[in-house]
Amino acid sequence: MWHWLEIALIFLILQDYTQSLRLVEVRIPNYVVKGSSAQLECLYDLDGESLYSVKWYKDGNEFYRYVPRDMPPAQTFLLPGVAVELHNSSDAIVTLHNVNLQSAGRFRCEVSGEAPSFQTVTEHGDMVVVSLPDQGPPKITGGRPRYQVGDWVRVNCTVGRSKPAVDLSWFVNGEPVEPRTLRKYPSVISGREGLETSILGLQFRVEQHHFRNSDMKLKCVASLSTLYWRSNEESVEGDRPQKAPVLESRETVYASNSRADPVQASKTDSHLVAHAPSLLLLLLVATAVSSGCLEQLHMWQQLFTKQPTLHPHDNCMQQQQQQKQQKRKDIEHCAQQQNEQVTTQQERHEQQQRKTEKQLMQWQLQQQQLVKRIVAGEINQLMSTEYQAIIPLFQC
Repeated sequence: MWHWLEIALIFLILQDYTQSLRLVEVRIPNYVVKGSSAQLECLYDLDGESLYSVKWYKDGNEFYRYVPRDMPPAQTFLLPGVAVELHNSSDAIVTLHNVNLQSAGRFRCEVSGEAPSFQTVTEHGDMVVVSLPDQGPPKITGGRPRYQVGDWVRVNCTVGRSKPAVDLSWFVNGEPVEPRTLRKYPSVISGREGLETSILGLQFRVEQHHFRNSDMKLKCVASLSTLYWRSNEESVEGDRPQKAPVLESRETVYASNSRADPVQASKTDSHLVAHAPSLLLLLLVATAVSSGCLEQLHMWQQLFTKQPTLHPHDNCMQQQQQQKQQKRKDIEHCAQQQNEQVTTQQERHEQQQRKTEKQLMQWQLQQQQLVKRIVAGEINQLMSTEYQAIIPLFQC
C-alpha cells in the first residue's frame, strides 16, 4: 500500500513540474522613430494553468495591466512618455502611439499564473527612440572646385540635429578612406531634448591616383541603424601644375588665353614705352650699318648724343666725349671707324643738315604717335608698321 502512495506522490510532483508556466518570447523593438507607434509583445505558454495577470513596466514603473477576471480586463497607468492604445492592446500585445524621446527605456513583461501556485515569469528588453536629422542630407563644407597634386583637402561633413548622434563615414572615389585621414569632433548638443549635431572632418594631401578621369569624388554617408541612411557627394576637378606665363615675344602674349596674359602684356607695354627711344636708336643703327648708309649713321649719332660733327682729325676731342658717354661707347666707336672714311664737302654737309632737320621733325612726330599707340596696346604692329615706315627714309 505504501508503495502505491509513493508512486502517486511522485506522479503529482512530476505533473506539477511539467505543467509549469513559461515565457516563449518577449519582442521589444530596438529602435523606434520619434512620432511613430511601437508594438510590445509578450508571448507565454500557460501549459494547462489559468492566467492571473500580465503586467508591463518601464524602468521599473508599471504602466499596463491585463487581468482576465477584471472588467474591463485592461487598464493603464500614467507614465511620462508612454501612451497606450487600449483598443489595440491585449494580454499578449501592447501598442504605444506617438512615441517621443521620453518613451525610450527598459521595458519588462511579467506573467503570473492563477492560484494556488501564482507562478510568475518575467523578461525585459531595451527600446531606443530615434529623432532623425531634420536638415536634409549631409552637408560638405570647406572644399574647393579644383585641386592639384600636392594640395591639401580639408573638408567637413555635418549632419544635425538627431538623437542619438548619427554615424558618419567618408569615401574618396567610392572607397573608404584611411582612419588616419579622419578628424573627429565632439557632437554639438542643443535644445531641451538634447539633439546632437554630428561633424566628421577629412584631411589628406592630393596624389595623382586620387584623380580618375581628371576628377575626384568626395562622398559623406550618414546612417543610424536601419532607420536612416543619407549621403552627399561632391565632384572636384583636377588641375595639372602650370608654370607662371613668361612673356618671351609679342606673339606669346596674344596667343595665350590665360587670365595672367593682360597683366603680363601691361607690364611689357610700360617697359617698351620707357625704352622706346633706345629701341629706335638700336634699330636704326643696325639698319644703317647693314645698308651701308654711313652718312645717315653719322647724322643719327649726332642727334641722339647731342655732340658736334666729328672730323677725321678730331681724335683728341672724340676720346674726351667717349669718357663722358660710357653708356654709348659701342655706338660712338662704330661712328669713329666710319668717320675716317667721310670726305664730304661743306656744301653737301649744309644740304644734308637741312634735310636732316626736316627728317628729324618728321621722326619726332611719328615717335609721339608711336608712343601713343604703344600705350594703347598695339605692340604687335610696332615692327611691321612704324619701323617699316621710318627706315626707308634713311636708306641710301
